[in-house]
Amino acid sequence: MTNSQKFGIFLVLGAMGYVLSTIGKYWYADSLYASGQKNYQFFSKTQNSQYLISSFQSFKSAVKANPSEPAILSEYAVSAAYLYAALAAKDSSASAQLAQTSTLAADQAVSKNPRHPNYYKSAARAYILLSEIDPRYLTLAADTLEKAVLISPTDPRLPYNLGIIYKFLNATDSARLQFQKSLQLKPDFPDAQKQLQEISD
Repeated sequence: MTNSQKFGIFLVLGAMGYVLSTIGKYWYADSLYASGQKNYQFFSKTQNSQYLISSFQSFKSAVKANPSEPAILSEYAVSAAYLYAALAAKDSSASAQLAQTSTLAADQAVSKNPRHPNYYKSAARAYILLSEIDPRYLTLAADTLEKAVLISPTDPRLPYNLGIIYKFLNATDSARLQFQKSLQLKPDFPDAQKQLQEISD
């Protein structure tokens, strides 16, 4: 076997090793992502904070394994926001770091796939959770949903959720406009009908 043949085999084996390593890394990230979702479902059913912590840790590890996947970043942002809301009264320094983690992950998820409305929805959800401690995040949630509306203008829940946020911000005229837009898209939307009636009385 000549040196050039040996070199060619070395290159092929190296390329195969890289491909297998990359596939393994993505598979590992996907398994962590699935674990995070499963633990979050358990948390939603039981409200046991240990499931929330496990979910956050799984998403954090998944982001480390595959930091370019917006779906993982999106879930990581929401889980960090949940932990922030849970820990803010107990540990201000840790909660501040969680808030920063949440907003950064939400921004990254949107920037990596700016044409997908679901990442804007998840980002807004994270900001709403953060607003339970710091109301200033509500404005950021509203801005994010405004962008989602531009991408998905036929989704009646987007203006409805915007209306809810504006209602909490005491921006009654803006809330009314959003509820009206929601009903234009779905005239038989009972939640929007109820909200519009409440702010019109």
